[in-house]
Amino acid sequence: MEYNAVNLSQPGQPPSTPFQLTLGPYDYWAIEYAYRPMAPGASRADEEAELQRIASRSNEPLLAFGTDDDSALGIDPDTITWDLGADPIAFAAKRLAIARDMFKRQEVRELRQDRDYAVLRRSIGYALSDATLAVGTLIRQIGGLRTLRDFPGSGRDPLQPVQAAVQRQALELIAGAVLKADGLSLSPALQRKLAPDFQDRAEGGGITDFALPQRLFELQRAVLSALMSDTMAHRVLDAMGKVDRPSEAYALSEMYARLSSDIWSELRQPAAAAVSITAPRRALQREHLNRLAAALLRPSGQLRAEAGSLLRHEAVALLGRIEARSRRSTGLDGESRAHLQESAGALRQALAARIVKGAV
Repeated sequence: MEYNAVNLSQPGQPPSTPFQLTLGPYDYWAIEYAYRPMAPGASRADEEAELQRIASRSNEPLLAFGTDDDSALGIDPDTITWDLGADPIAFAAKRLAIARDMFKRQEVRELRQDRDYAVLRRSIGYALSDATLAVGTLIRQIGGLRTLRDFPGSGRDPLQPVQAAVQRQALELIAGAVLKADGLSLSPALQRKLAPDFQDRAEGGGITDFALPQRLFELQRAVLSALMSDTMAHRVLDAMGKVDRPSEAYALSEMYARLSSDIWSELRQPAAAAVSITAPRRALQREHLNRLAAALLRPSGQLRAEAGSLLRHEAVALLGRIEARSRRSTGLDGESRAHLQESAGALRQALAARIVKGAV
């Protein structure tokens, strides 16, 4: 059984068929295995040989499959629900583009007098939910391990790490939608129009405010929770050992550095530039800093020593960038200056603390 997303067309493209209307190659293959008639007088050995012949087609691209266990474990980037097509990156990029277009169109959408503002709220909610699913698809690419169910002799290895270029592309899309300052956002004017359906609210169907910054922050927290987890560190480090040329593997240090760069992008502004770190950006930066500090102060027993060293290195580098920007007091508003001072103090304390390491 497959759980497909609705096949939506990109902005400006002709409408597409939203749902699959016919049986697919895998359906015919499964039916053949279960119900193919055997020749009269066929022996048990003949039947086993015929079933083996049918099953041996499992290495054909259109017959690839995975189980609920594969989906639940979350390491196979191709065994996933609510996606479409053979290229998860292309699917996720398309859905993020549709979500951004939906956000933009609500900014200029004019409502008839017989409509209420709740339609704007529903549209933004649908777009945000779809973007969240797309980000989940992309996260599975990082440290991903494709698991093939081939018989020996197919010419393919059953465990295949996702290519480094694909992992970088996945993180680029995640950052562009969730971690960068110019990701998903709404103007204050539109946020003032996101009223609820008051009849639904009266029946217990929701609350009055639609706090987009908080909803985006929850998505950002989920992304950081996944990418900075011990599980993700294990996946990326273990995948490096399965690549013939280690220099071509996607490195954990690269992922950590990319996260810091995008989340703290304000620190890269020229020395003479005015810097104002908005409240949503400060919240994201505190979340990232707190996770770095927690890894230094309270490393779990599952944290690999190499991952712990890389997180400490990232904390030292980040502290240096924060201190360098804080020394240039010009161009910083009061909130941003206080935020950077507090962040630098928290990192200094975490780096100076004496702890009993539980890393392995």
